[in-house]
Amino acid sequence: LTHGHWDRGDDVLDLTTMVPVNLRPPGVPLPRELGNQFALVMLPLPTGLRSPLLRLAETKRRMDSIKNSPEAVLTFGLINAIGRTHPDVERFLVNFFAAKTIGVTTNVAGPTTGRYLAGALVCGVLGWVPGSGEQTLGISIFTYDNTVRVGFKADADSVPHPERLVDALEQELDDLQR
Repeated sequence: LTHGHWDRGDDVLDLTTMVPVNLRPPGVPLPRELGNQFALVMLPLPTGLRSPLLRLAETKRRMDSIKNSPEAVLTFGLINAIGRTHPDVERFLVNFFAAKTIGVTTNVAGPTTGRYLAGALVCGVLGWVPGSGEQTLGISIFTYDNTVRVGFKADADSVPHPERLVDALEQELDDLQR
């Protein structure tokens, strides 16, 4: 993706990704038995906008709108209901909803200072996004010790040159900085 067009020259439309949204209240300590309390919401990314700053601002506006709506709570309930159906029905419904998006994008804020494991400083953390159905792309954004790492998980048939994603990300960051 470069400046609103695919490498093939096609016009770009908004691409929709699933984003996990934490349903735990902020500032409340985590319970001893963690469990999952998140919902997957569909976020249309404004990939057709030319300006990197406008894309960033519009992405934030859309995500804030979702977080301030009942959508996350409703999808959490829907996910729980789907999980109680027959495995064949569950698989069908998961694939149905997964097919509505290009994949999953996560943004996890980890510890802001280094942590130790068995006495050794953990130098970095790499996360992988969950996937379901036949999704094309997973993007993991993980912050640890004031360093942001971005990882891509791509379907080789749909994204034969995943290194172009890294190049495009670096270009986008350069454009934002300028």
